[in-house]
Amino acid sequence: MGEITWRDVTVVWARPSDLQGFTETDAAAMGAGQGDRFRQLTGSRAQGFLAGRALIRDLVGRIRGSDEIKLSSRCARCGADHGRPRSAGVSLSVSHAEDLVVVAATAGSIDLGVDVEQAAAGGRLDGLRPMFPDGRAPDLAAWTRIEAAVKADGRGFEIEPSEVLLQPRPGGDDPRVWSAVLPGRPRPLEVATLVGPPGHVLSVAVG
Repeated sequence: MGEITWRDVTVVWARPSDLQGFTETDAAAMGAGQGDRFRQLTGSRAQGFLAGRALIRDLVGRIRGSDEIKLSSRCARCGADHGRPRSAGVSLSVSHAEDLVVVAATAGSIDLGVDVEQAAAGGRLDGLRPMFPDGRAPDLAAWTRIEAAVKADGRGFEIEPSEVLLQPRPGGDDPRVWSAVLPGRPRPLEVATLVGPPGHVLSVAVG
């Protein structure tokens, strides 16, 4: 397991195999929809889901000072329990990369997104090129910034990735931080690529 903090956002990560003590019963105790969601998954996806909920329970418990954590993941569009996790008084985002799960959280209500990719996932970049017809496909770090930004925005890939404009912040005091301009959004998000889990690239967006 590992942990970093940026701009009052705490980011934690773990491999699902490190969190085997967290069960379906534990997930269901966080809300009826959590158990329903788990039962829709199999294999590594089910293990990753439980690991994510275990990290959320620990992290939100620390932020709120309470052992009783209730989650909702109801999708705003279809009503199914596959949306982003939400808990009162806390902003959350979750990302998975093969055998790793990452959770970002902060107190209060902000737009928050996290994305993680394996650093060795070079073949993934080939699959991104068709999304960028102008030939300016991003490198892996920029791709995680785009994914974190559309998660924080809440529309996800209803936004075309090629329409997300990443701009370095001129004169900024932190060279890791970029501005992400999204269509239809009045103000840019701030997104940073951070030193996170070894062998992975991780970015966090806030707004």
